[in-house]
Amino acid sequence: MLDFRKLKIKTKLALVVLLTSTIGLVLTGAGVFAFDRMKQREILSEELNILTRVIAERSAAALSFRDATRASDNLASLLVRESVQVACMYDSAGNVFAQATRNKDSAAASCPLNPQREGSTFSERSLEVNQPILLNGQAIGTVTVITGLDDLDRRLQGQVLVSLGVLALSLVTAFLVTQRLQQAIYRPIVQLGEVARKITEHSNFAIRAQKLNDDEIGDAIDAFNAMLGKIEQDKDELTRLAYYDPLTRLANRRMFSERLVFALENARRSGDKMGLLFLDLDRFKAINDELGHDIGDLLLKSVAKRLESALPETATAFRLGGDEFTVLQVGVSEEDMEKTAQAILQSFTEPLILAGRQLSISSSIGIAISDGHDNVSSIMKSADVALYRAKDSGRCNYKFFHRT
Repeated sequence: MLDFRKLKIKTKLALVVLLTSTIGLVLTGAGVFAFDRMKQREILSEELNILTRVIAERSAAALSFRDATRASDNLASLLVRESVQVACMYDSAGNVFAQATRNKDSAAASCPLNPQREGSTFSERSLEVNQPILLNGQAIGTVTVITGLDDLDRRLQGQVLVSLGVLALSLVTAFLVTQRLQQAIYRPIVQLGEVARKITEHSNFAIRAQKLNDDEIGDAIDAFNAMLGKIEQDKDELTRLAYYDPLTRLANRRMFSERLVFALENARRSGDKMGLLFLDLDRFKAINDELGHDIGDLLLKSVAKRLESALPETATAFRLGGDEFTVLQVGVSEEDMEKTAQAILQSFTEPLILAGRQLSISSSIGIAISDGHDNVSSIMKSADVALYRAKDSGRCNYKFFHRT
């Protein structure tokens, strides 16, 4: 048995390098294998769900007309994927209506007695996917597809073989390098891992790794930093999509709901009143139906611009959907809300020129004022009631909600 204390420093270093490299690579490989296996199962499940959903959509007519031949042909198209063992179609009573099997003599190639609920189910050797067949929104049957996991097993075997080769090569390389060279390679990798850890802990994608070398590791750090920049851009874009209407660029219903809660709480704490204004366009549906959705969209964009330009600094406009808009204004009196409503109506007096057409628009407005002791539902209901009173009074005007 080796006495480590009696070995030369060079041998000790070589053994330490080999041991640490082996442990690191083995643990990393095991983690990568486990993660890759999980991701491949997810990818397989997603792909098969998409294929099954397509077949279910294509088979709605065949099942509704009891066309077993066409249904079987649709199912047979799934067998192009070699891993698929059996594809089954059930009617609404749970009876097998059609099936396609790769190996009819195999026990795995038979349809289950009863279809499972919609989704994916993994067993030890197979994946079962179930998708409903919908006709006019009603489930009239189910498509079940069972696929083997042999492809995943072969992938894992290939990964193991490649990893063993990489491990052997890495150990030889680690044995040859010097301590100083190890540090030169190791330092930027550690720094990169530290940056990744900080990003994970703080969810701050503005952090960047420092480039220390102009080599492949430096290129990797550049790519890593570029990836962080892209993630940061995507995060900003997702936030924009989550809180802003893509057509008018106004804040959407989700942001409106959050801002309304905040405005009510602030009014309750501060004693200042807040105002909620509901408005929709008069005769918008008729314009949309007569001139088409493209003109309707252009009209909504122009309305959003005019609406924003008419508001004071203390007010924010939102689009709830269709031709429904809202305005939140804080620190207000009834006189302030009346001025805002008048400014909005005045902004719509000038006709719009859209796609060579001159359009005259007007709006009806309902206004509710709260000291913060309303809830979201009650103040929205109050503004909505006022809006319908404005419409009943001849449109192109505004009404306040007053409790009787």
